Amino acid sequence: MSDKFGRRKAIFFGGIWGLFGQSMQVAAQNANWMLCARLLAGVGTGSISAVIPVWGSELVAHNARGMVMAFEMFVNFAGISTSYWLEYGLSFVNHGHTQVRWRFPLGFQMIFLAALMAIIPFMPESPRWDIGNGRQERGIKTLAIFRARGETDHPAVQSEFKEIVAAVELEAEYPARTYFHMVTGLNSGDLHLGRRTFLAAWLQIMQAWTGVTSVVVYAPTLFRIAGFSGHKADLLTGCANLVAMVCCVFAYLTIDRYGRRKVLIAGGFGQSLSFFILGALSKVGADQNSQSIGAAAGSFVFIYNAIFAATWLSVPWVYPSEIFPLATRSRGNAFGIVGWSLGCGSVSLAAPPMFKALGPQGFYIHAVFNLAAVAMVYCFYPETSCRTLEEIDLLFASKSPFVWETERKFKELKLQHSALVHGIAGEKSVGAQVEEEEAVPQQQKG
Repeated sequence: MSDKFGRRKAIFFGGIWGLFGQSMQVAAQNANWMLCARLLAGVGTGSISAVIPVWGSELVAHNARGMVMAFEMFVNFAGISTSYWLEYGLSFVNHGHTQVRWRFPLGFQMIFLAALMAIIPFMPESPRWDIGNGRQERGIKTLAIFRARGETDHPAVQSEFKEIVAAVELEAEYPARTYFHMVTGLNSGDLHLGRRTFLAAWLQIMQAWTGVTSVVVYAPTLFRIAGFSGHKADLLTGCANLVAMVCCVFAYLTIDRYGRRKVLIAGGFGQSLSFFILGALSKVGADQNSQSIGAAAGSFVFIYNAIFAATWLSVPWVYPSEIFPLATRSRGNAFGIVGWSLGCGSVSLAAPPMFKALGPQGFYIHAVFNLAAVAMVYCFYPETSCRTLEEIDLLFASKSPFVWETERKFKELKLQHSALVHGIAGEKSVGAQVEEEEAVPQQQKG
């Protein structure tokens, strides 16, 4: 819907579904009712989550996309913390034995969704969607507002406008844009949509398996092992969420400055080390019934949350919104949301039996997954930071999925394909250039 009707309409449509589903949750009278309500609310939440990162990426300058997403994650964690503390406070009402404890928080979130729906009609449409759908005058005006204080003739505005037009013309050479083509990569030529879809989905799956879901679920238990009572354990869990919210500021400062890859790799190593130490301390603390060792283990919940919020929280959300062509960007980002759902769902199902069988040593599994994620990022995820959305097509033009080959080909094409670098229409497509370059060694051999 977003690619066809625009980003704003898709967000508003998701809001309608979300409000309807949330109102049904508040009024739920039985489990089946609640399940149906959750499904409807999920449609709305999924739609909004898929579109807003794309919308933000297309509005802001190429060197600020990461900061915008980091700020969004900060607000997201602020919402999570607000919800947690609201439920924590209501747990003291009638000792928690009241329907208000769960009905009020479900209704409270409707205020923010209604506010979003109220302001979205007054927000600007994505200039890239406008230009790609024949509304060039409105698109260039939006670019001018965000880049040059409304000066449509500003060189930066004109250059970016020409880049977008050139990218639209390039992408028109490959009309295969359905979900089937995106999953399989068939008929997508040198756009390599299948590879991009794989990267978007798996980055979100890896995010879940780096351990955040297990920490959220298992944190109260760890604090109880450390000797804290039920309410104190819940209180510390809420404080850990606040620490994560504050540490989103580090992502805001580093995600564009150091790049997506460095942030993910550093975060993966840090999270892996945290889990190895957390698992070892938790095991020793439980075996020796030592509250001091248990408290040390509990401290690593805070450390992990801090590292995760500063690294792996934001990047998996901004990356899928950057790597797809304009015509499929929203649908491509939706595959990231699918990956997030599959990742969180699989961890939620696997974590209880895993920790039941292994105890605190289950954290070793997440430690290993973090190292595997580092290897995946190093080999297959090219850097997108400080590159225009139009340059990304050049970044994925290589037939090789490995980063070192991708970067080598990108540097060559960036010098040759002036249509996307300087906004001047070129005579040859990316695909044609790639084929010619790869044919040269064969001709020389002959």
